[in-house]
Amino acid sequence: MILKQICFIIFYFSFNNFLIANNSNIEELEKRVANLEKQVNLLKKNSGNHVLGKKWKHLKKGDNKISIKNELGRPDRVGKFSNGNEMWGFKNFTLIFDANGKLKKWSKPFLD
Repeated sequence: MILKQICFIIFYFSFNNFLIANNSNIEELEKRVANLEKQVNLLKKNSGNHVLGKKWKHLKKGDNKISIKNELGRPDRVGKFSNGNEMWGFKNFTLIFDANGKLKKWSKPFLD
């Protein structure tokens, strides 16, 4: 009887230590995953800003909307003015087109 109790106690503490060790491993992995996710998001943001910086240098007055849409993609928002001008809003900058669809002016991208 005592032998069974001793075996049970040894088994209980061994199993308990095993569970604690597994929990700490899981917590450590969760921390590492969270850290890696932050790093990936930062890299994505920096990569997008780098690409945007390259495309920014190619803008010039008189560019048409089709070529800009091909280069930069679809705008996030579009607005029309009563004088026929059109504004395209992207995440980090805006473009203003004249009534003929030619690039008139733009805001310099603000990079996070």
